[in-house]
Amino acid sequence: MKRPSICISPIDWGLGHATRCITLIKAFEKLGYQVFVATEGYHEAILREALPNAHFLHLRGYRIRYAKWGFTLPIVLLFQVPKIIYSIIYENNWLKKAQAQYEFDMIVSDNRFGFYHKNVPSVFITHQLNLQLHFAWATKAFQKLQYNWLKKYTACWIPDIDGPNNLSGVLANPKDKPSIPLWYMGCLSRLIDAPIDNSSDNNSATHSATAHSATPTVFLGIVSGPEPQRTLLENLLWKAGNKLNIPFIVIAGTPSKEEPNKIIAENKNATLYAHLAAPALVREIKRADYIICRGGYTTLMELIPFEKKLIFIPTPGQTEQLYLGKLWQEKNWAICYAQENFKLNFALEEAKSFHFKQAPFKAFSIEALEAAIKKLSL
Repeated sequence: MKRPSICISPIDWGLGHATRCITLIKAFEKLGYQVFVATEGYHEAILREALPNAHFLHLRGYRIRYAKWGFTLPIVLLFQVPKIIYSIIYENNWLKKAQAQYEFDMIVSDNRFGFYHKNVPSVFITHQLNLQLHFAWATKAFQKLQYNWLKKYTACWIPDIDGPNNLSGVLANPKDKPSIPLWYMGCLSRLIDAPIDNSSDNNSATHSATAHSATPTVFLGIVSGPEPQRTLLENLLWKAGNKLNIPFIVIAGTPSKEEPNKIIAENKNATLYAHLAAPALVREIKRADYIICRGGYTTLMELIPFEKKLIFIPTPGQTEQLYLGKLWQEKNWAICYAQENFKLNFALEEAKSFHFKQAPFKAFSIEALEAAIKKLSL
């Protein structure tokens, strides 16, 4: 008897869309599904590492690039609209061919607008029911367009908490909601059950990190997102940390299938990794006094259980991260700085006296997932 199968594909807009799918895919596998993952590049590398039992299919991403200066981002994205439209049409045609070959029982799209099939239950995952754009009229127009488009899907699953005690404010909890069935999934955190890697072997990354694993670090920098902003933040944290002569770690967010945990640079105080697998990442989170990151939504879900002091540097011009940074600082869940004004020494000093509070956390449940899947076939 053929096992039921699911095809899932995350958008390639930062690593968060891929990493939050890890928890979901592992839950699908526990429920007996054969999982196919359609992706490429960094996303494929990080998912292959975490999901040895999944089957991978090559599907090109949207390959969006950001602006070097935040104020030019709307124009840069506007010129890429044809590429986005092409990607949506391409992925829908790709899925039709894949469905004819593999006969999936369910389709799951993480923010890919063309990843649905009219004859197969299709789920759209997003925390952006009210995407914040640069102009209020654009925000309303996009929401109306998005809600009409979501009717192509069977249901929408939202990785957040329903109601006022949520993590994303109006992003996932707008006053007006789509007409299709919604399920608030709770927090997708792949790190919550990950073991801590304290092993020592001949792998250079593992050995180097283990050598100072007992020593606390001042900060852990977690970098991700589209270029060129990913590289700009990596360089900013690495150079500023070394000038202060303090112990720290930076993870560049550039995994590869060949050397996923490759060390890019290191000295007596600091190490710059291309990527760290979940157990090693948990180790570094636990030994850091502060976590410095973009403040992308998936990163927030993953970090909450560790009760760490968070410092955000939102991607210039990315309205979602700017909104989350402002929201989380207002609630004292994190402290936020604009990249153009960021000074590492000042931020660390101010963080010492900042009154951090703990953000709420509701764990994703495999039982709730099973119930949500059953509703798709009603």
